[in-house]
Amino acid sequence: MQGFVAGIVGIALAIVATNLRASELEFLRTVTRSLLTFAIVPMLWILIQILPFGILTHPIWSSAGSALGLTSVGRISVDPGASVIGLGQYTTLVAVSLLSAAVAVDRKRAETLLFALTIAGVTSALVVLMRTWLLPKLEFAPLLRAQAGVCIAMGTIVASAACIRTFERYENRRGRSKNSLSMALLTFALSAAAVAICASALVLDGSRKVLFATACGVAPLACVLIIRRLQLRIWGITAIAIPLTGIAVLLVAAMPSEHGRSLVLSFVDPPAASPPAMSERVLDDAPAVGTGAGTFAAIAPIYRQKDDPPPGTTAATTAANFAIELGRPMLWLLLLAILGSIVIFLKSSLVRGRDFFYPALGASCIITLLLLSFVNAGLSGTAASLTAAVILGLAIAQSKGQTQQI
Repeated sequence: MQGFVAGIVGIALAIVATNLRASELEFLRTVTRSLLTFAIVPMLWILIQILPFGILTHPIWSSAGSALGLTSVGRISVDPGASVIGLGQYTTLVAVSLLSAAVAVDRKRAETLLFALTIAGVTSALVVLMRTWLLPKLEFAPLLRAQAGVCIAMGTIVASAACIRTFERYENRRGRSKNSLSMALLTFALSAAAVAICASALVLDGSRKVLFATACGVAPLACVLIIRRLQLRIWGITAIAIPLTGIAVLLVAAMPSEHGRSLVLSFVDPPAASPPAMSERVLDDAPAVGTGAGTFAAIAPIYRQKDDPPPGTTAATTAANFAIELGRPMLWLLLLAILGSIVIFLKSSLVRGRDFFYPALGASCIITLLLLSFVNAGLSGTAASLTAAVILGLAIAQSKGQTQQI
């Protein structure tokens, strides 16, 4: 599947590169510069983990060399082959974001992409609802269920942005077309139905933590709309932001957590992709530089105890998986970059013109994904990660107006 996705993305990039106008290509270069600059940092780190530099090596190499009577230059990664595959998956996601941004530099194509993402979220929700109603005894695998929750959470936010888009477009085009009102009502009804379907799936099959993360994502989208509608200045923004932040902090503090565990495993939502206790043991023994991208499945069986169920391909949460494979310093660097991107997107949504909901959508989805990365491992799934990459590219492409750049 990963090879198939990479092949499709490669062909799509070639098609887009040959069909973009010169003005669109120049605009794309300006808006994706920061994305590519940051994206290369994890890429270089994974390469460092793979290459046999002989420094910061994992102890497993010296142990294996002693047992086999061989002398070899060790690596950070305990499984270079798995890390190469992980590097390929990461590169594919970066390419998907770039492809999404290239498609979305045009306003009409951006709207098509927004509706396609809405359909994808609704499809995930319908699959979950059909399983709940028609096959209640059928249980999804933990990782598959977590991935479905992540996709539906993003679908809820995307559908909410589609509702805002319909309202904004009607106001801008009111009076220009006789069918503008009927078309706006139809589009809004479909978008609202998408929100209702996704929200219903979350309520019926999701946990309180997933619902809370989704609500935290929808809230900034609503706040940006209120701030722009009421034309609030800095005091008005502060009056909205401080209470919401306080409420969010209190709710997070009230969330059931496993005390004594690392922060990245304190809010695990059962059933987990891998036993949280096993993930904790792997995390405690992992060096600061990590065990290598994509290596959790190779190293987890070593830490399995007699009564533990078989480990999955990823740790109990996405955050724990990053801390184990890439190392704790890289995890915190990624978190800082994520927080910075949220601020940038929110700022863009307040100064952007009629397409403000795109950067607001990006900030909202990032907030939800950030919270869910401490709850489950759903973001490690192919469908969830691809959806997130497409949303990120869409938000980046529409974070600035082309009229200001060309």
